[in-house]
Amino acid sequence: MSAADPGAASRAATSTPSLHPGQLDHLGKALLLLARELWVTRDRLAVLEAVLERRGIAVTEAIRDFQPDGALAGQLAAERDAFARALVATLAPDPPA
Repeated sequence: MSAADPGAASRAATSTPSLHPGQLDHLGKALLLLARELWVTRDRLAVLEAVLERRGIAVTEAIRDFQPDGALAGQLAAERDAFARALVATLAPDPPA
């Protein structure tokens, strides 16, 4: 790698696989976890919107335009971080002791 070839570092970083064969099962489990979580979220959101609409509360645009306040923004950030940690733990679990 030299200053004459600025792309060398990028090519070197991408020339080796980032997962070894033993991690493929973990990757599959992570993808299934994401799919399961995504479906539950989509299902619950659709049900919630339908229930509210039936009660005369139009929420689709309100949800799209909503900006959370500090407390809710903090709660959402904490939940996002917990979700990310669970995903990473599924992808790369600690080796057995």
